[in-house]
Amino acid sequence: MGQKRARDPKAQVAEANKRKKAAKSDAASSDDYGSLGVDDLNWKEVAMPDRMDDAEGFFGLEEIEGVDIIKQGDGGVQFKAKAGKPTKSIIKPPSEDDGDEWAGFSDEDSSKKSPATEKTPAATKVKEDKKSKKDKKKEQNKTKKDEQNSKEQKPKESKAAQSQSIKAGLSFAALDDVEEDDGVDVSAWDGLNLSPETFTALSKMKFSSPSAIQKASIPAILDGHDVVGKASTGSGKTLAFGIPIIEHYLDQRGKQEGQSDKSEKNKSPIALILSPTRELAHQLGKHIGELIANSPDTNARVALITGGMSIQKQQRQLATADIVIGTPGRVWEILSTGTGLIRKMQKIQFLVVDEADRLLSEGHFKEMEHILNALDKHQAGDIADMDEEEEEEEPSNRQTLVFSATFHKDLQQKLAGKSRWTSGEMLDNKESMEYLLKKLNFREEKPKFIDVNPESQMAVGLKEGIVECPAMEKDLYLYSVLLYYPKHRTLIFTNSISAVRRITQLLQALQLPVFALHSNMAQKARLRSIERFSSPTANPSSILVATDVAARGLDIKGVNCIIHYHVPRTADAYVHRSGRTARAGESGKSILICAPDEVVGVARLAGKIHSKKTKKAEDSNGPSKKIPLESLDIDRRVVARLRPRMSLAKRITDSTIAKEKVNTEDNWLRAAADDLGVEYDSDEFDQSKGRGRGRGGGRERREKEASELSKSEMAGLRAELKQLLSQRVNIGVSEKYLTAGRIDIDALLRGEGNDAFLGHLDPLTF
Repeated sequence: MGQKRARDPKAQVAEANKRKKAAKSDAASSDDYGSLGVDDLNWKEVAMPDRMDDAEGFFGLEEIEGVDIIKQGDGGVQFKAKAGKPTKSIIKPPSEDDGDEWAGFSDEDSSKKSPATEKTPAATKVKEDKKSKKDKKKEQNKTKKDEQNSKEQKPKESKAAQSQSIKAGLSFAALDDVEEDDGVDVSAWDGLNLSPETFTALSKMKFSSPSAIQKASIPAILDGHDVVGKASTGSGKTLAFGIPIIEHYLDQRGKQEGQSDKSEKNKSPIALILSPTRELAHQLGKHIGELIANSPDTNARVALITGGMSIQKQQRQLATADIVIGTPGRVWEILSTGTGLIRKMQKIQFLVVDEADRLLSEGHFKEMEHILNALDKHQAGDIADMDEEEEEEEPSNRQTLVFSATFHKDLQQKLAGKSRWTSGEMLDNKESMEYLLKKLNFREEKPKFIDVNPESQMAVGLKEGIVECPAMEKDLYLYSVLLYYPKHRTLIFTNSISAVRRITQLLQALQLPVFALHSNMAQKARLRSIERFSSPTANPSSILVATDVAARGLDIKGVNCIIHYHVPRTADAYVHRSGRTARAGESGKSILICAPDEVVGVARLAGKIHSKKTKKAEDSNGPSKKIPLESLDIDRRVVARLRPRMSLAKRITDSTIAKEKVNTEDNWLRAAADDLGVEYDSDEFDQSKGRGRGRGGGRERREKEASELSKSEMAGLRAELKQLLSQRVNIGVSEKYLTAGRIDIDALLRGEGNDAFLGHLDPLTF
């Protein structure tokens, strides 16, 4: 029976040495074969039993016949032709692939080769065995897969990572696949005197030219001035203060490289950036982190200090942080622990107050004031041992940078007040500076005030409109507006958390892709909602229902429409809400849904926001009571067709909320009864409470009826609503629409009228 072996690629290196000896013996005498090595035999592949002509062999096995095994004293074996068998038939024939292994290019002259390199080919190092066809196919498939994966990962890999992979052993063909740097031309930044690292980052981030606020602020900050920057939302304020901070870090990097690990842990941050909301703090961290990641050899560490996250982890991050970004509440909570952090924070070179009008306004200034006082006072020990009599005021050695879209106290006044609004109450820049100087301890007596806001408080590409509706049909008109813009990413603002919860469930019942965001949500849930809403792969018709927690600073790309379900309490809130769209020169819509009892508030809002426009109208035409917002008309026939849908959706939503409320209340009462050791009876409790009588009895009665809907009744309502949602809403086109030239007739003939809703490119015709 023939001898068999399994090809083991790992043994090839060891076998190469044996082949040298065999080659020498072959060279000594071509007729004297004697004992042969395992790799000198003419092995043949074992064919598949049912596929004898298959060239790929049987699981990689090889066989040979007509040889005897000779055992040697050292435990090895040799092979020899059996008696009567031709010796040449068992010897592996010479291969074209056999020969010297290529050892790469050499710097030495070929004429200076050593005698060892001038030996005959039989005495040189023999190349490894020729691979079988099966192994070749496997290797080819693997190579194709690796090339395909490298092409797919190439856009995600940095140029440095690609160069490292080439150094790791890729073939020369891989050099041709490396893409050129896809950065943009950043020559427009030349006048700002930035470092090469920052230029590289800006090129990779595709910022070809600085915005107005960046062009004006960066040189002033690099020159060491305190800066108050005022610019509209979406104008690039984050990089306006982020770039100078990174430039300062790069300047100090040489001094920090020689520090030991111990001093590294005890170093002080160079900047503290405060923001009013967690979402804005996370966004600032993301943008500045991206700037650092794209700057070569820039290893600045960013610590994100916000609520809803592990305070122990944040304390560890703060110990080695170069830049601290956080909300005042959590920052003060960590600083006031008495662990010496305040002393480290007093050494910061930059204090940045983002969205300063919110942080410095009444009701939001308490923690901010504690932080500022702690940074400005010399302390002999930890805050726990601080003696007020020993504290000494010291002049601030840090730069204070203040940025916001609005600084006018007039905009922060409640719109619901009884005082009559006028169009000339806006604070000028001087009064705004006086307001800030009272709150902040600037290093300079007169900080540099930079105002790049246009005359109007609103973005240039923003269209503002108002939809008037009955007080009890706000939900219906909200749903109508959403259907008028079916492929718009929409952000809906309300004034209460309960409204966010109710509207979210209502729109979900109507099978719309909707997410919620409010301050009572867990931090992970809040971030998840923003991610699902803003993701590039998200539904283009996504809807986010939020309180004013989403009104500040969030840079969400692709927001086409802002809907104010409730009129904002202040004009300042309206500016920031509407600033979530029409960012960076894009266009967008801001729509107010106004009930009759909100008309006065809307009039005051319009007067404060569009004071200059109103003043010009009064100067030209005399006093005018007209609100400077476009009134948007919704076809009442469309509203009538949507009313049955809304009625069913509201019943389903009210029942769900009522059941949740009853269960929550019932669980609380049961727990209280167990603590008191008494028996709980819900019916008896309702009777003793007098539910259903007096003021508010009607609402409680409706909630109770809604909570008593059975599962079968709920299933019936859902089935009926599903059937209505499958029906066409579009009512067709009347002659007056056709003659007005506002209809795309070709689109209607192609059957696209329903998608565009009456064929309008902008159905509400701003």
